[in-house]
Amino acid sequence: MAYKRSIDAYEFYNRAKTGEKCTQDDWDLMHIPMKAMELKQKYGLDFKGEFVPTDSDMIEKLFKAGFDMLLEAGIFVTDTNRIVRYTEDEIWDAIRNPMPEFQLGTGRDAVTMRRRTIGDKRGPLIQGGPTGSPVSEDIFYELHMSYALEKEVDTIVNGVMMTVRGYPPVPKTPFEILAAKMETKLIKQAAAMAGRPGMAV
Repeated sequence: MAYKRSIDAYEFYNRAKTGEKCTQDDWDLMHIPMKAMELKQKYGLDFKGEFVPTDSDMIEKLFKAGFDMLLEAGIFVTDTNRIVRYTEDEIWDAIRNPMPEFQLGTGRDAVTMRRRTIGDKRGPLIQGGPTGSPVSEDIFYELHMSYALEKEVDTIVNGVMMTVRGYPPVPKTPFEILAAKMETKLIKQAAAMAGRPGMAV
C-alpha cells in the first residue's frame, strides 16, 4: 500500500487555522475523557496495578488505542481553538518513516538520539530538568546547573521563569521576550559552569 508523505509544519499550520472549532473546556472535560473511556472499554485496557505494562497482548492493545485516539480525536491547538486531524495513511507513514537518528548538543557534549525498538538493548538518552514547570527567578540558574552536574543527564529540558526582573513574563509583552532570552542565557551559563558547555537544551 502506498502512503502519503507525512504532513510537515506548514500543512499542520494550515490545518490549525481551518480545523474543527473546539473550546479548551470542551476538549479537556468532554472530548478527551469520553474518547479515552470509550477506547478503554473497546480494548479492555486494565493494567492491574502494573505501572508499565510488559504483557505483549496489553502492549498491542495500548498501541491500537493510542492510534485510534490520534485518528479519531486529533490534536487540539490552543492558539487557534481548532482540532488538527490526520488520516490513517498519514499516521502510518509517520510511524514507518521516522528520522533514524539526529544529534543534540555540540562538541564533546553532543549526544545522538536514535530510534529505539521494542526490547532495544541500548540505553535511552536521559533528558533532565524541570520540564516546563514554573521556576522562581532567584533559583533558576542553580536549579538547572544541578541537572547539568549529573553525569547521567544527557540534555536539559528547561523550566519556565515565573518572573524576570521581578515582573511576570506576560504573553505578547516585552517581558515574555526577555524571559525567553534570560532562560536560554542562564541555562547555557549553568551548563558551562558544570563543565558541559555544548550540552543540548
